[in-house]
Amino acid sequence: MGKAKNLLFTACLEHFGQIRPDSHIWLFSSTDNSHYNYNSRYLFEYVKENLPEITPLFVINDPELRNSLSSKYGKQHFIETESIQGIRQALSAGVWFTSAGLPAYGTGLHKKRLIINLWHGVPLKKIALLDPNLKKAARIYFKKIFSENYTCILTTSHELIPLMARSFAVSEDKIKVWGQPRNDGLFQKNDCREILGQLFPDLPEYTKTVLYAPTFRDYGQVQLFPFKDFDQEQLEAFLEEKNMLLFIRTHVAEQGSTAPYLGKRIRFLGNEQAEDVTGILNIFDCLITDYSSIYIDYLLTDKPMVFLPYDRQQYLDGRGMNFDYDDVTPGPKPETFNDFLDALSPKEDFWKSERTRVNRLFNEIQHPCAADICNKVLKMIR
Repeated sequence: MGKAKNLLFTACLEHFGQIRPDSHIWLFSSTDNSHYNYNSRYLFEYVKENLPEITPLFVINDPELRNSLSSKYGKQHFIETESIQGIRQALSAGVWFTSAGLPAYGTGLHKKRLIINLWHGVPLKKIALLDPNLKKAARIYFKKIFSENYTCILTTSHELIPLMARSFAVSEDKIKVWGQPRNDGLFQKNDCREILGQLFPDLPEYTKTVLYAPTFRDYGQVQLFPFKDFDQEQLEAFLEEKNMLLFIRTHVAEQGSTAPYLGKRIRFLGNEQAEDVTGILNIFDCLITDYSSIYIDYLLTDKPMVFLPYDRQQYLDGRGMNFDYDDVTPGPKPETFNDFLDALSPKEDFWKSERTRVNRLFNEIQHPCAADICNKVLKMIR
């Protein structure tokens, strides 16, 4: 169902369908209403396991994924919003949680229910209404359908309140520093060997793991190793010598770009292996990235990071940054292949104090937060 039809059916059902939303039905949705990821996934799983008085539902419009999740968690928890009946079921929920977009589209939907935007990260780059590429018509649509419907929008630090308010064109009192449920897993002990062993049964022996998660570019494929002196054999020999594994996680559209580099100690960690890696970030000993806000979640582990912003000017000219890049990226930025290898195996952790500073800036909530969020919402509906 297209957005225009969804708008029409939602408006008709909301105004003439005689639906009375139940505040004990909590509806969750995420990217395009077709993905099981981000903060919505983790809060949904917490509610399902810990709040028996609440009926949690998750919108999945991808039939294959919905069937898979239904088999794992129970068919009663997953709905679609591609039909009139599905939209009716969504509108019956008295609380909506979203990480991106809305489960159904319309104006004034917040008048009968709470609509809580969990969002999906810290806005390192310009997002939503601050995105310079957003057209005028899209801005109007965004404000009417999304911003004006949100009861509140969550973030991770009081420092981010003005920025989030400007990004969504809402008053600052609508921005709540409640944290991100997806980071709760970073505060528990995850068994690295058990998790990786399930995903990759044929791994060689190792003592250190590295995750490489570059950002998607809409102007061309990412250059994974942007060094004039890059040597594939030398990289493989280095990983062998250091007893290290390198996991590359690119955007699904760029999976093919990793093929030339994969081998015994270099593996592709895609959506098929793990649709969302945030909850297991702490199994990795080091993170490599560029402009992805994944590193802000990883700051909670206080482990080393390496940055490869080889096309910084081109990327930032297109998207824009909310912060000075060098000031908020606490890790080396190697420009040669040898410096890159040195950064993966440093003799001393020179960046620890900088990581602490940036972590305090972005991650005010440094403990599990799903329970706290649920308690706040329960108070709101009582």
